[in-house]
Amino acid sequence: QNELNSFLWTIKRDPPSYFFGTIHVPYTRVWDFIPENSKKVFQQSHIVYFELDLTDPYTISALTSCQLLPQGENLQDVLPHDIYRRLKQHLEYVKLMMPSWMTPDQQSKGLYADYLFNAIAGNWERKRPVWVMLMV
Repeated sequence: QNELNSFLWTIKRDPPSYFFGTIHVPYTRVWDFIPENSKKVFQQSHIVYFELDLTDPYTISALTSCQLLPQGENLQDVLPHDIYRRLKQHLEYVKLMMPSWMTPDQQSKGLYADYLFNAIAGNWERKRPVWVMLMV
C-alpha cells in the first residue's frame, strides 16, 4: 500500500494544504484501497472542500439542467442516424439484460433493474451527447 499512487498532492505552506484527485465511484467501494497517508490527512484536516456539494438542491438542479439539450431538441436531432440507432439498440439491450445482471445482494438491498436503469439512463433521449457518452 505504501507504493500506491495516492493522488494526494501537498501544497507546502504553513499549515500545509492538500489536494486530492477525484474519485468517481462511491467512496465505500474504494476507501479500503486509499493509501494510509491520504486517510491520515483527511482525518487530521479541519476543513475539507469537495468539487460539488451534492447535498445542495441548487447544485443537483444545475447538474440536471445542464445535462439536457435545449427545449424542443432530442438526441435524435443532433446525432447521425446510424449512431443514434446503434445507441438506442444498445440501451434496449441493457434494459433487457439488466435484471439478469442484478446480484441477490443488490436485490436484498432494494435495488431493482428498472430503478437502476432509469437512474442511470432515464430521459437519455433529451441529454446532451457528452452526458450520454459518460452514461454509456
